[in-house]
Amino acid sequence: MKFLKRFFSKIFVSALLFLLQLSLFFGALFFLNEYFVVFQILSGTLAVLVFFYVVTKKEPPEFKLPWLILLFVFPFFGLFLYLLFANPKIPKKQGKRLQAITKRTRECLTLQKTESEKTQAYLGSFSGVTGYLDNTSYLHGHLNNRISYFSVGEDFWQDLLSELAKAEKFIFMEYFIIANGTMWDSIHKILQEKAAQGVEVRVLYDDIGSVGLLEGSFCKKLQKEGIQCHNFNPFRPVLSGIFNNRDHRKITVIDGKVGYTGGINLGDEYVNLDHRLGHWKDTAIKIEGSAVRNLCAMFLHLYDMNCNTVSDYERYLLAPCETFAEEGYVQPFGDGPKPYYSEQIGENNYLHLIYRAERYVYITTPYLILDYNLLSALRNAALRGVDVRIVTPHIPDKKLILNMTRSNYPHLLQAGVKIYEYTPGFIHAKSLVADDEYAFVGTINFDYRSLVHHYECGALLYKTPCIREIKADMDKTIAVSQEITQENFHLSRFARMINAIMNLFTPML
Repeated sequence: MKFLKRFFSKIFVSALLFLLQLSLFFGALFFLNEYFVVFQILSGTLAVLVFFYVVTKKEPPEFKLPWLILLFVFPFFGLFLYLLFANPKIPKKQGKRLQAITKRTRECLTLQKTESEKTQAYLGSFSGVTGYLDNTSYLHGHLNNRISYFSVGEDFWQDLLSELAKAEKFIFMEYFIIANGTMWDSIHKILQEKAAQGVEVRVLYDDIGSVGLLEGSFCKKLQKEGIQCHNFNPFRPVLSGIFNNRDHRKITVIDGKVGYTGGINLGDEYVNLDHRLGHWKDTAIKIEGSAVRNLCAMFLHLYDMNCNTVSDYERYLLAPCETFAEEGYVQPFGDGPKPYYSEQIGENNYLHLIYRAERYVYITTPYLILDYNLLSALRNAALRGVDVRIVTPHIPDKKLILNMTRSNYPHLLQAGVKIYEYTPGFIHAKSLVADDEYAFVGTINFDYRSLVHHYECGALLYKTPCIREIKADMDKTIAVSQEITQENFHLSRFARMINAIMNLFTPML
């Protein structure tokens, strides 16, 4: 029975269908070989046209270069891959629906003029950083919110359970990973109870992110319990780049009053009940106040897009919120692939924060696969005297990605950037803090998947009291990490060669 279950599993069937498609593709190539000359002329001509099309596109050089190489070396095969994976476009109907959703949420979230002027006065010169997010994510920042910081998943988990139990109107949960286990069971129990009490409960999780971690009947099971559960961008075994765009967000919204985001998914390893990678270090924040509306809007965006529904935005986004005096400024925002988002908001936000730093900037990230802009920003900050420190994992979840992360060390170390590897286990936190003044906590890794392909989110913090806690947590994390120096860091020539090749093609992944 166990063998049959695996044989008919979604993963196994999908793999078989992929192999079938590849077989048909190479079979077609073999058939066309009989018309070799015509085939070569046709494919070569098309490849040249696409080659010049790629050259003239307004895309970063890191994106263009690997495609140009592939088209030059393997014209037909490169053309085949480019058409499938380089420009995944959402259907026209979905695009129109997105435009309508965005318009409605913008109308609900528009600041009153007096509130806007007060915010500008508070931000001062920092308003340039927040203004970029205003104009690209269309989600404004907020004053007078309370922000709580969680330095480990266990604390977040217990606080989440407490707040879920208080829900009276609605619960929205959106996560890249939901995995069967103790953490999910405790959350699921409360969701069942709340749904039975008439509380509206919606759950959205990424289909590929949770593959192999949930049973195939997961959605139907929750739907029978009165929970509106859906998987984002359901994977189908069809060769297409659209499946590269995953929902990597982590969001919980309760009654429009309390919201959570950060790096923590709903699985036992995130709260250290599973120790396969040692101690799992992660972070999250809780928001109380009007800024919860931003998280709510982000959830409704993807939920309605994915499920082809139309939510009552006024009901969820215009509910009265509690205010907290002198609690600083917070701006939750989203990011994602084109055409949903026209800019690489997550990367540009990181760049703005790094370039603004005067005394120090500390960063934690599980993956450090940098493009030229981020690499230059970090090097330039260190060279102008800023104390730049980056913490990455010592125990990897993916060995190849660790090697690619380490390939960036020499360039950073030469400029004076300090690098640490978290030796107790795996660090999954995506956080930045600088100058005791501003910080970021969210889901955005320093890699191409997060910065280009995935739907992401996070919160920019300015002069919030919890920034002191974030800085103290960074100091503690660095204290138990191994410092990497030019003297103790060694990478073999073979590893450097493999990493150089892999880094060349990372924008395509």
